[in-house]
Amino acid sequence: MDSWYLIYSKSRQEQRAQQHLANQGFESFAPQITVKKIRAGKTVQLTEPLFPRYIFLKCPQTLNLSTIRSTRGVAGLVRFGDTLATVPSSLIHCLLKNQLVLQQQLPEQPFQPGDKLEILNGPFASLNAVFQQADGEQRSIILLNFLGQQLQLSLENKDLSKPG
Repeated sequence: MDSWYLIYSKSRQEQRAQQHLANQGFESFAPQITVKKIRAGKTVQLTEPLFPRYIFLKCPQTLNLSTIRSTRGVAGLVRFGDTLATVPSSLIHCLLKNQLVLQQQLPEQPFQPGDKLEILNGPFASLNAVFQQADGEQRSIILLNFLGQQLQLSLENKDLSKPG
């Protein structure tokens, strides 16, 4: 009977390990998630491992594990004392089912750096500002000219709008 085990890969070599495991006929799974990161001043969407350096591996319980340990990209098998870490099939099925959700496109930020905005609510209502960057999913960092000084503020997106 096949069981799911947990493999610890070498740093940033999850894909390499999975490819070499597949070449040996093993079924493996490393869930991915879509994230937004800032690279060279621009926001880009990247796909990253949900559990960095960990890979789920399905193989027979009677298999000689030295073939897995010697696979390129694999650092070792996760153990608790002398016992290999096994993962319930129900958890793997749940992760597989939710994989599509994890890789969905993230909602676009309503504003882009340099956008001119109007503040709708609060003490700075009706003043104009410039969007600098997102501050989480619901907030934005803006630059406001106020009394001859530039202020950097973090406001909720619902309190900002593009004029016009």
